[in-house]
Amino acid sequence: MTSTIPFPAACGRPLQGLVAVALLATAGCALAQAFPTKPIRLVVPGAPGGITDIAARVVANRLASELGQPVYVEDKAGGGGRIGPAEVARSPADGYTLLYANSVGNALLPATSKSVTYDPITDFKPVALLFSYATTLVCHPSVPVNTAQELVEYARKNPGKLTYASAGQGSGNHFTGALFNSMAKVDTLHVPYKGSGPALQDVIAGNVNCTDLGAAKPSVDAGRLKAIATTGLTRDPRFPNLPTLDESGLKGFEMTWWQGVMAPAGTPQAIVDKLEKALRATLDAPEVKARTYEVGLNTTFGNAADFNRAIVKDMEKFKSIAKGAGIVMDE
Repeated sequence: MTSTIPFPAACGRPLQGLVAVALLATAGCALAQAFPTKPIRLVVPGAPGGITDIAARVVANRLASELGQPVYVEDKAGGGGRIGPAEVARSPADGYTLLYANSVGNALLPATSKSVTYDPITDFKPVALLFSYATTLVCHPSVPVNTAQELVEYARKNPGKLTYASAGQGSGNHFTGALFNSMAKVDTLHVPYKGSGPALQDVIAGNVNCTDLGAAKPSVDAGRLKAIATTGLTRDPRFPNLPTLDESGLKGFEMTWWQGVMAPAGTPQAIVDKLEKALRATLDAPEVKARTYEVGLNTTFGNAADFNRAIVKDMEKFKSIAKGAGIVMDE
C-alpha cells in the first residue's frame, strides 16, 4: 500500500510512494535546507594559472557568497588531468567535495585511456554545465600564412615540417592538431610539452610554428602570435572578423571544450539541486561574466541531462579521433 507524504513547504512538491521512501526524501530535503554548514572544497584537475583554475576561482568566490560558506579551490595537477576526478570520485557524497570538471578529465581521458580509474557517468553526479569555449589556431608571425586556407596549402607543400605544439601527449591541443591533420589531409609534426605554458612560450619564441589556445587574444593583440582561425562552429565574439575552420574549407570542423561542476555519485539530489541553483545565480553575476569572458569562456549553463549528453557526445568524438590518428594514451 502506498501513502502520500508531503515534503515540508520549503522543500517543494509532495511525493507519492512508499512511506520509507517518502521519509528518506523528507530527511534529504531537511539536510539540503541546512547545507552547507562548513566550507566546501572545489577540486580543479590542473595547475594554478590555467584557464580552468582561473575560472574555478572566479566561480568559487561568487558561489561562496551565494551559499554563505567558503568555497576553497584545490588544484590537483598531474596525470594528464586524471588525479582530480579520481580523488573526487572516492570522496564522501555529502556535497562538501566537488569537482570543477572539464572536457579532458571527464570525457577525453575516460574515452581514450585504459589507465583512468573512474567512470565519468557512474562515478559522478552532474550539478551544472557552466562554460564552453572554442580555441584559436595561432602561429608565430614568421610562418608565411594569414588564413586557414594558406596554412593548409603551406602544410601540403611542406609535409612533416610545419610543427604544432601541445600541452602533452593526449592533451586537448594534441587532439585539435590531429583533427586538423585528418580533415585538411596534411602532415604537421606534433611537438608535445609538459603543460600548456611551455608549449605557448616556445611558439611565441618561434621554436615551434603553431598551436591552439583558449585565451589567445592577449598574445594576438600584442603581436606575439598570429590568429589564423577558430575551432568552433560559430565565430568567437572576441575575434568577430576571424573565420572558423569550418568556414575556411574544413567543413564540419568543431573542437570545443566545456567546464562544469560535478559531485560524487550518491550525493543527495536535494543538495545537488541547491548547488545547481546557487551556480545558476553565480553565472548571472556581472563580475563572473566579465572575468570569464576575458579568459575566453562563454557562459553555457546546462542541467544534469545537458551535461551527460555533452560527455557522451565528446567521448565518441575523442574515441574516433584517437583511432584515426593512432593516438596511444597509455604507453
